[in-house]
Amino acid sequence: MIETGSRLFDFSLENQFGETITSTGLSSGRVLVVFYPWAFSRVCGSELAQLQEHFEYFASRSVRIVGISVDHKFALRNYAEMMGIEFDLLADFWPHGQVARLAGAFDERQGVATRLSLYLEDGVVRQIFTSAMTEPRNLTDYQRAIDGE
Repeated sequence: MIETGSRLFDFSLENQFGETITSTGLSSGRVLVVFYPWAFSRVCGSELAQLQEHFEYFASRSVRIVGISVDHKFALRNYAEMMGIEFDLLADFWPHGQVARLAGAFDERQGVATRLSLYLEDGVVRQIFTSAMTEPRNLTDYQRAIDGE
């Protein structure tokens, strides 16, 4: 499992538009990487909707948001359009959950990503956030980390 102070591991995934996003591309600046189990699920939908609702907060602080799930890029595109999501949703579809496994964010029994978020500065993990599969992560925790509180 990835730890605070470690560098982001190497990966390459497609977003909802089929564009390749790499860990190298996330290695400068501030990035919030949000692993979530399923597109179209109640808790994931509320979490991602909340991030979108506060998108300007993140943008004004130069924080890029990237969501990662094991869903296929075509499902993620439909999901992003339906939810009005402006940030990248990355498909950890094949090899199934490989990136989530590298982060220690994969539930082998259910075959999905767990609720783990990484706040990065210049490719280094500054803070890790987790919650149970049935519980959303707290937006205030993200804001405290970003604002240095």
